[in-house]
Amino acid sequence: MHRGLALAGAVIALAIPAGAAMADQGGPVAHAACTRAKIEGQSKCIARGQFCRHTARAEKDYERYGLRCNKRDNRGNWHLT
Repeated sequence: MHRGLALAGAVIALAIPAGAAMADQGGPVAHAACTRAKIEGQSKCIARGQFCRHTARAEKDYERYGLRCNKRDNRGNWHLT
């Protein structure tokens, strides 16, 4: 019984600082592997393997961040490499 209470207290204690930090930033925290970028005038978080837009304007924007939209899967969707 006491172990369960101690474990629950530890979980709550760890969850409160994470929630408080997220509230201070004004929104959810982005994945650590992504890069904040402006693609076709919109702010996005981009990373290798994610879906991408295969247009000339978007290609120029992706190249600015060292990525390319040139991998096509069997469904016809484009991905960043």
